[in-house]
Amino acid sequence: MGKDEFQALKCLTDLLKVEQVIGENASQTSVIREIVLPGRVRKITEVDTKLREVKGRVIENKVVVEGIIHKQIFFVDEDTGQLKEFTVDDERFVHFVDVPGAMPGMNVQVHARAEFVGHDFIKEVKAYHRDGEDADTAESELDPQVFKKKKFDSLFRQTVVLEIFAKVTESIQLDVVVDVHGIDRGKVITELLKVESVIGENASPVTVRADVDFDRPARSIKNIDAQIKDIQSRVIENKVIVEGVLHKHIYFVGAEDDIVFETSVDEKFTHFVDVPGAFPGANVQVHPRVEYVDVDIDAYDPTRGVQTAIIDIFVKVTETVQVDVVTDIKGVHTTKELLKVAQVVGEGSAQQTIVANLAAPARVRRIAGPPETRFENLETRVIDDKVIIEGDLVKNIFFVRDGENPEVMEFDAREHFTVFVDIPGARPGHVVQVYPRVEFTDFEIDHYDRHRIRQTSVIEIFVKVTEHVQLEVVTGCETGPKPSVTVYIVQPGDSLFKISQRFGVPLDAVIAANPQITNPDLIFPGQKIIIPRSPKG
Repeated sequence: MGKDEFQALKCLTDLLKVEQVIGENASQTSVIREIVLPGRVRKITEVDTKLREVKGRVIENKVVVEGIIHKQIFFVDEDTGQLKEFTVDDERFVHFVDVPGAMPGMNVQVHARAEFVGHDFIKEVKAYHRDGEDADTAESELDPQVFKKKKFDSLFRQTVVLEIFAKVTESIQLDVVVDVHGIDRGKVITELLKVESVIGENASPVTVRADVDFDRPARSIKNIDAQIKDIQSRVIENKVIVEGVLHKHIYFVGAEDDIVFETSVDEKFTHFVDVPGAFPGANVQVHPRVEYVDVDIDAYDPTRGVQTAIIDIFVKVTETVQVDVVTDIKGVHTTKELLKVAQVVGEGSAQQTIVANLAAPARVRRIAGPPETRFENLETRVIDDKVIIEGDLVKNIFFVRDGENPEVMEFDAREHFTVFVDIPGARPGHVVQVYPRVEFTDFEIDHYDRHRIRQTSVIEIFVKVTEHVQLEVVTGCETGPKPSVTVYIVQPGDSLFKISQRFGVPLDAVIAANPQITNPDLIFPGQKIIIPRSPKG
């Protein structure tokens, strides 16, 4: 190749902002504890398990995942045959997920679900109750004359199996070569890369204040269980609008009888998060977190209070881009870097109408507002060009009872669904992200039997399919006879000898090209290694 030909060569670059995948892993953990259910238990019919405040923190080669397990147990009483409910005290879990190459400061996505909940009966235990006496007071400490009643409680060993998935990424900006001028096009090798390009990210706090009505005098606040639900987001120019509901269970001690009561409060909020470069139609991820929540009881009217909550809202805005990147230029000295990304295979959505005949526990005068909805037991399976999604749509339906006492009552409904979403190019083994939502719900009360309700719901399932690819991309080209190099990121299990063998470069040349490595026998995952190479013919 002559001198003039080298001078005419020009590599055109484009700045690519992507989430480079460091690694991902799934792990299981068991949380075992003993619980006491009140009374003699014939059988446990259902356990409603929710994982709350799940968050991940990256340390070296690991992700620390912690959260809270909240459970409601429904059981049949042996003596009365009644279906009863018992709320188990919240318990915190901490688990480590191995992700080789992870380092503090990297980004992490965590998904956790309760895979199994089981109960093993141990024994019945005697419990004595009197006014002001704790149920588990030792039998020998009590005078039989003061017993209000004697009962048996049931001791169980409870096992919860959690499946925890963690994905660690690093936001990088990389100038990659997307076109080459001044050379035969047959010598330029390209590959189409379809990735999520990061536009920007930001975090912003929002304060939510509201009045609280306790319905009775309150002496003190025991605790507040807060969670964020119904999050919706919309991207406008340079901003993301986030809307949601802060749902709180406030447990307070009554001023007159020292009994703990509960009241629920829902507060809607709307907040703007600045993300320069954001535009309508871009993709957005929203991660809200309750940082602080408190309730002050009114000193002059203890039936009322003021709630203050601070929510930290983190948003990331991306766009799906297709870029033809140059992976090699035959006969030209180039600089390369190994890129490991989640390449988008495709995305799509599907709607499904769910119709069900429901039976209310009492005659229904009217439906009291929209139901609370949630999706449970979501499972996905990828077949060729399709994604199959199965799950349960669960609704809490509130209604006004028909009759002289028009009280508001509630019951649950659960419907199973299966949805197919066409994703051309999807294959088994690809990674699937599912975003379900309820678009519409309607109820029709039967005029002849007001216990019966015909419910129609329309759900939309959005699916994104990705695959992990490792691709050596050209980041620069030389116009003179300098040896080209590759920037390689050390993977778990690598050694300098293995790396030199992989690239066909003498070990001494690799050591000489990396003077920052003081001990050739000691390298770490995530470390960048310069690989010198001879010019290709």
